[in-house]
Amino acid sequence: GESSSSIVGSPPKSDTASEDSNSNSNSNSNRNTESQNNRIDEENKKKKKKSPPSHLSGFPLVQYNCRKKKKAYDTCQSMKHSAFVSGKILRDSSSGDAGEMSCEELFEIYKECIYKGMHEDRKKRGLPEPKEDSALGTFVDYFSED
Repeated sequence: GESSSSIVGSPPKSDTASEDSNSNSNSNSNRNTESQNNRIDEENKKKKKKSPPSHLSGFPLVQYNCRKKKKAYDTCQSMKHSAFVSGKILRDSSSGDAGEMSCEELFEIYKECIYKGMHEDRKKRGLPEPKEDSALGTFVDYFSED
């Protein structure tokens, strides 16, 4: 799932009368934008899944298939780094203790995508199972226990 986060040390939002007077006109505009976004989301769901470029094979194909998971992880890490450099701590507001945000779950999802893709590619190419003491072998053993 997606988690929300906040940066500790960021300035609080001001509560001014001008913001209150604009809230009614903004709510109509927000409803219209929400409606447009929902319609676009539905249209995108109806579109067929884009197939990878035909020239890709092997590990480049695995990377292509896992690119969205990598982007999610990279974005998380970039946000954490930016907060750290500016002397702030990125907090995970979805966790009960509001601890420091972690990108570890996103990394695990990305890593699993890469390993599964590598394993499937080995099978397609008729290669033997990976050695048990390799990273891919450990992954295959871990998921074959389920």
